[in-house]
Amino acid sequence: MSSVSFTRARPRWRAIAYIAVEAGWWLVGLFYLCAALAVAPFLLLFVGWYAVPTLVDWLDQLAGNGRERAARFARSPVPERMTRVPHQLSFLHRVALVRTPEFTRNATWALAHLIVMPVIIVVGLGLPIIAVNSSLVPLYWWGLPANDPAITLFPVTSWPLAILSSAIGVAAGLVGWLILPTLARRTAGSTLAMLWPDRVHDMQERIESLSRSRAAALDAHSNELRRIERELHDGAQNRLVGVVMMIGLAQRTLKDDPEKAASFLVQAQDAASDALTGLREMVHDIYPPVLDELGLSGAASTLTSRSGVPTALDVSGLQRAPAAVESAAYFVLAEALTNAAKYADASWVSVTLSTVSGTPEDVLIVEVDDDGHGGATIGGSGSGLAGVARRAEALGGTLTLSSPIGGPTHLKVELPCGF
Repeated sequence: MSSVSFTRARPRWRAIAYIAVEAGWWLVGLFYLCAALAVAPFLLLFVGWYAVPTLVDWLDQLAGNGRERAARFARSPVPERMTRVPHQLSFLHRVALVRTPEFTRNATWALAHLIVMPVIIVVGLGLPIIAVNSSLVPLYWWGLPANDPAITLFPVTSWPLAILSSAIGVAAGLVGWLILPTLARRTAGSTLAMLWPDRVHDMQERIESLSRSRAAALDAHSNELRRIERELHDGAQNRLVGVVMMIGLAQRTLKDDPEKAASFLVQAQDAASDALTGLREMVHDIYPPVLDELGLSGAASTLTSRSGVPTALDVSGLQRAPAAVESAAYFVLAEALTNAAKYADASWVSVTLSTVSGTPEDVLIVEVDDDGHGGATIGGSGSGLAGVARRAEALGGTLTLSSPIGGPTHLKVELPCGF
């Protein structure tokens, strides 16, 4: 029960701590405002412009600290620090400093912080203080001298007033319990909205990227279904039709010519074996069983050992990934090795499979280098690289190709592991 209560109270303690820290930085902002107001009259005399780079730098640091605090409280990625403002500038450059969008944005936030933060501090810190102080009054007011009563929101000189004070404390505690997390979140959210407008742009780009990945996934799924249907129709289905025909012929000739019926059965058996082989190959193309048996590193070792070109394989930095990602990496590697042997006329190939750990997700990287004659292009005739690009894009990944005429060729595919 105590652990559950602590878990529920943790957001409130984080909210109180965040507001308390903001209260301290409000004092720093007040000092900055006093410094800016002290310099302002001297701007007319041009002497004050010497202090402008310092004031702009202080404002950038003040806003940067506020942005980092808000990002940590909101559990968002912490933005990078702004570069420090150089102090050795010409007059025109000093004027330009106070005309930039960054200065306007930071100054607007600083002014809003100075105006709004006192209200947030009074509510955010005042409610917990009132809750604790007023609730405890009945425990000690009677022990104080008559001429020095307990002071909460009002002097407490009797039991009815003490009980009223305690009720006010409980009410303040309930109100604080309900609104403090929201108050702190709104404060942090407003800070990020004012000081980190690129965050909205980043979110829009991420949404667009996810939309493209979804469209690519649907397209890849549709292409895969059409491929399976085509292979079933042109391969296994035709062979199974042949099996049925051979068995039918065998039935009709069994009484009159048993030897001919036996030959038809042999042909039916061969056709059934071919159909079974085709089905196995099709299933292998959907998800290679070797991935389940050996993992991606073992499957890659099997692929490179069967390659017609001497191939060096490095999997020292590889970690396990979701099945869909490993399957995509396997087919990427298979296509790259086929291109190197069949089209690039390479004499050696180097393959590196690695996993890069990062935030918010790990990335599986497939790198293939060869010394062929180059000239490969995405979507080139017979290269199959367009399919590789679609497969990577369907998982939110990217394909990078460098293949100048005369070689060498470097193929790099990055596959996020968060899917």
